[in-house]
Amino acid sequence: MSVRKAIDRAGLVDCTIHTLRHTFASRMIQNGASLYEVKELLGHSSINTTMGYSHLCQEQTTSKAKEIMDRTNKDVQRVRLRLVG
Repeated sequence: MSVRKAIDRAGLVDCTIHTLRHTFASRMIQNGASLYEVKELLGHSSINTTMGYSHLCQEQTTSKAKEIMDRTNKDVQRVRLRLVG
């Protein structure tokens, strides 16, 4: 069965093989795959091409940024300052 027939049979509207590639790349990255890994899986010669396929959701980006800030703040709190006077 061709990809087009499978898409039609699944009832997907406005869906192309490109749509599926974009979705695949986005989901891989959202689930922890690196851009390099996705680049290799998609067969891109340039990481810039892969970056165009990876659509990060705002909620996940915000969540990851908060996680990094929380870790950074914990590290800063562990450092004890000694006043010299």
